[in-house]
Amino acid sequence: MRRLLVLSSISALIATFATVNAQGLFGFRLLKLDGEHVVWSTWQGEPKVTHVTYAYVRTRTDTPGAINCQSIGPIDPILERSNLDRTDFRDEVRAAFDMWESVANIRFTEIDDPSRAGILIGAQLEPFGRAFTNVAYRPGDSDRRAIERSIVCFNPEQRWKIGFDGDLDVYDIRYTAAHEIGHAIGLDHPASGGQLMHYKYQEKFRTLQPGDIEGAVLLYGLREQPTDVHPEPRVHSASATSAAIRE
Repeated sequence: MRRLLVLSSISALIATFATVNAQGLFGFRLLKLDGEHVVWSTWQGEPKVTHVTYAYVRTRTDTPGAINCQSIGPIDPILERSNLDRTDFRDEVRAAFDMWESVANIRFTEIDDPSRAGILIGAQLEPFGRAFTNVAYRPGDSDRRAIERSIVCFNPEQRWKIGFDGDLDVYDIRYTAAHEIGHAIGLDHPASGGQLMHYKYQEKFRTLQPGDIEGAVLLYGLREQPTDVHPEPRVHSASATSAAIRE
């Protein structure tokens, strides 16, 4: 009981502070598109848990109107260019999703059908930069718009790696995926460094930092149940407004 009281106090502190300061206590920034914050609202159960599906694209997938990740394809070129095993790559991306699951009341489930997935993952067909996220949301009247779909895309012409080795010109898959997933669930780049969501790639930590956790908890609440069961969420099909997050 004492532990629950402490967590509740922390949660209340975060919510209160963030209402006043968009940067939060430890350093985070909520994603704001067209003047509104965005969040996944695929809730199920009591207490409400946000469930989001993700999938790897299998064929060319075009998203007209997207600023980033407008045309993506399978991850094969990424694997070939960087000599990465497919299973290892997918395990690293899954580990990135698990980071966010471990701290916030959000669950991610991989599905086989990209047309029904909330988050799409693929390789850029018009390569530039390193990795990007495009977020589409549904128009609405609330102060937080419901995310319709997010797309995470990696540049297949860049070299990628698993783990840190001090070479900052080659990005770690898990670190990068976790950063882009942060955008996909409603977080932006904080002004201060020292967070995984900061815009600058660094090899000082490979896990979420206090500001990253604070932002995720504000959006989705503290993690409240095991991740062994992943009910499939409903995926919105209404037309969406698109916006994008750069690296």
